[in-house]
Amino acid sequence: MKLYKISEIAKTFGITRETLIYYDSIDLFKPHTTDKDSGYRYYSDESISDLYFIIMLKKNNFSLKEIKEYINCKNTTESIKLLNNKLKQIKQNIELLQQSASIISDKINEIEKISDSEGCIPFFEYIKINPTLLMSIEEPKSEKELFEGIQKLNRIRKSKGLEKAKRVTILNSNDVIDGNYFRIDKIGVDFDELQSSDIKIDLVASIYHKNSTNKIGDSYDKLKKFIHDNNYLISGNSIEIFNDIMVNAGNCRGRTIKICIPITKKDLF
Repeated sequence: MKLYKISEIAKTFGITRETLIYYDSIDLFKPHTTDKDSGYRYYSDESISDLYFIIMLKKNNFSLKEIKEYINCKNTTESIKLLNNKLKQIKQNIELLQQSASIISDKINEIEKISDSEGCIPFFEYIKINPTLLMSIEEPKSEKELFEGIQKLNRIRKSKGLEKAKRVTILNSNDVIDGNYFRIDKIGVDFDELQSSDIKIDLVASIYHKNSTNKIGDSYDKLKKFIHDNNYLISGNSIEIFNDIMVNAGNCRGRTIKICIPITKKDLF
């Protein structure tokens, strides 16, 4: 019987001697024989076949613990059970990876939106404003109350399958006029599928805020000046529409937020 030194086996499979010694120590892959005097390990052709089997399992995302359990299966029933459990785990991992890929893709799209200056100039439009799942933020409407409200809203969104729906925040018109741009009154989601012909269509002044959230006041001030300069008045609560994707765009950390303020023409007489 031809026997091979540990260095020969390591070179053949592109692994280290230390790896083979570790496999021996955990009783995963043992040498055919060990010299009692020198301690040198020697491997047979059968050993090569066993190691190849282990390496193939490792390449297929089996942990050493799982490989050991699989090798020690006593019958086909145990083997099938172990493989079915592994298959279930892999499918769950694939689902998680697909979710991660989707989030990363959304982040790339969001950064591209922030990098594009389109929409940063105020404009007028008629829109159907149809927020749903609205909930009020408790007083004093600080960051703490807002965060608690968002957590509650996200649980509801998940239960209704609305995780992808855009989020909505509403500011009281008086707060907008007074410049209290971080005093959120209500939060909800913007669910287009719920829109119908009887939804009120509003004339609004809009702008896309493409900067860090803490600078949103700059966009509000620009929008309010645009409303005033065109002889309009704020006639309703402000609504902000955005998705959940927060990104680092280099010069800022934020997201694209569409701000819409209902307006009415000034009475000039």
